[in-house]
This record gives sequence, C-alpha cells and structure tokens, in this order.
Amino acid sequence: MRIEIENRLVMTKAVVSARRGASSIDRYSWVWVAPLRDGTFKISTLEIPKHFVDNDVCFFEEDIERIHVGTVADISEVDEVVRMSGVDPDDLDVPWRNDFPL
Repeated sequence: MRIEIENRLVMTKAVVSARRGASSIDRYSWVWVAPLRDGTFKISTLEIPKHFVDNDVCFFEEDIERIHVGTVADISEVDEVVRMSGVDPDDLDVPWRNDFPL
C-alpha cells in the first residue's frame, strides 16, 4: 500500500477503501480496512445494489452484504489480505475518492 494510506491507518486511525469486482452487474462492491481500538486492522468487503448509490437513496443494514475477510495484528499483513479479496493494495484510498458509501 502507499505510504500515505498506511499513515492514515496508523496515525489517524481512519478507514480506507477501494472498489472491487461485484458479484453481479447490478451491484457495487468495495474492500475496506478499518483500524480497531486494540491496534489490529479489520478487512471486510461490502456490496450494495447500484440503484441505492446511483439514485442517492438511503439504505439500511439489510440492504448491505458484508463479508469479514480477516483481522490482522500488524499493518504489514494488510496487503496480503486485501489481495485475497481481489484488490491491489495500491488502490486503497480515502473513502470519498472511490465513492465508499459508509
């Protein structure tokens, strides 16, 4: 991952995300990394029907498909888990640059 993204995770304890291939053409999908209070990092995927995002419609938890990919103890382990989700770790960025909806 890029150094500025690593710094965001470690120093500001903020979420990063990247677009990924969805399970169907009518959905959007992301992988996201969240720093946890205990110093570990949670990596998950998220899918939402496109019409919610495209039409700026409010959606609820039952509209979201989440898959917990893994939790790692060290920042050096994040890249491998992100790759397992089908995303290049260099694509991780701040959420507003890839329209991450949460």
